[in-house]
Amino acid sequence: MTVYHPSSFFQGKRILLGVTGGIAAYKVVSLARYLVEKGALVTVCMTQHALQIVGKAPFEAVTGRKVYVDSFEEGASLAHITLPRNHDLILVAPATANIVGKMAHGIADDLLSTLLLVEPGKVLLAPAMNVSMWRNPVVQENLRVLQERGVRVVPPASGKLACGEEGEGRLPEVEELVEEVFCALHVPRSLAGKRVLVTAGATREWIDPVRFLSNPSTGLMGCALASACRAWGAEVRLISGVLSVRPPSGIELTRVESALELREAVLASFDWCDVLVMSAAVSDFRPASFTPAKIKRGHEPLTLSLVPNPDILGEVGKRKGGKILVGFCAETDHVLEEARRKLAAKNLDVIVANLVGQASGFATSTNKVWIVDRKGNEVELPLLEKVDVAEKIVEHLVSHFLS
Repeated sequence: MTVYHPSSFFQGKRILLGVTGGIAAYKVVSLARYLVEKGALVTVCMTQHALQIVGKAPFEAVTGRKVYVDSFEEGASLAHITLPRNHDLILVAPATANIVGKMAHGIADDLLSTLLLVEPGKVLLAPAMNVSMWRNPVVQENLRVLQERGVRVVPPASGKLACGEEGEGRLPEVEELVEEVFCALHVPRSLAGKRVLVTAGATREWIDPVRFLSNPSTGLMGCALASACRAWGAEVRLISGVLSVRPPSGIELTRVESALELREAVLASFDWCDVLVMSAAVSDFRPASFTPAKIKRGHEPLTLSLVPNPDILGEVGKRKGGKILVGFCAETDHVLEEARRKLAAKNLDVIVANLVGQASGFATSTNKVWIVDRKGNEVELPLLEKVDVAEKIVEHLVSHFLS
């Protein structure tokens, strides 16, 4: 499971999980388990219809806490007031058309629909239903009304539904819901109003139809940065080469393959952004020509002629204006010296230098980096999970360039 949040983020967070009577309710047990394992205090409030699908026992087992259903049951006195006020976030998953309609029109006829009226600014809805129900204008209007009032909504996924039909209406997978909860709970939101363009993943330079030049980058570092920037409040666009991980949710995604395609996509969005973070692992060279038929094995050595790929970051550095440019470099030795050289040569504001090794750099979940900027700051970070490195990089940007 690919998740994009700092490793200790959920420690001590208080999350109220509202479960309604959609068939996807069974997925939410896994969500509750994950959040509890990461240190969150999770309380569940279920509707009577949800009880028919899942029941209390699985949620009580994974949370270790009482599950609430009825306003008048023992121990639930004033729960409709205390539960929303005592939690940091109220996630309703799955959110059926019924609960969406109730909330939009102020109907409070059970515990969950009542408590949703108390702290609407804390509510995050994850709708899940049949595709025809999802597309019904009444449902869409109810969601529009709620969003205008400040309620956050996670768009449903598309695919095969429990009823056998295809289309929108699936509850997103647990890892995507976790990311939405992370973004909803993240404080501060210092990048609100900023536009951030992030590149991630490996480029491929094709030699013939079955072979290419590339590198082992998974794209995890860039995807974690895109998610972190969104959590800090930015509008984010992600341009990705080849990824071995799930791209972050809630972000406009453009996929490319070669360095030339990446250059074209970056230049197309460069005027849009306030901050460019170039964390993609770009091939420095490409074959001088592409062989349209597979090159056959022979007994003689094969000579491959390579030409340099464009220096995308150096190119945008020459036309940066007031934009903030962040580059990455992967080094095996003389890390700081190379970082300082490239920072100046490419006219960057910040460069993040990766030490490529067994536990750092490509194809690992951890990274050992130095953050070097044009103001003279040089910060060495210990070996950290890449999701934690991403948070540190955004903190540095906010503290030194965007505050």
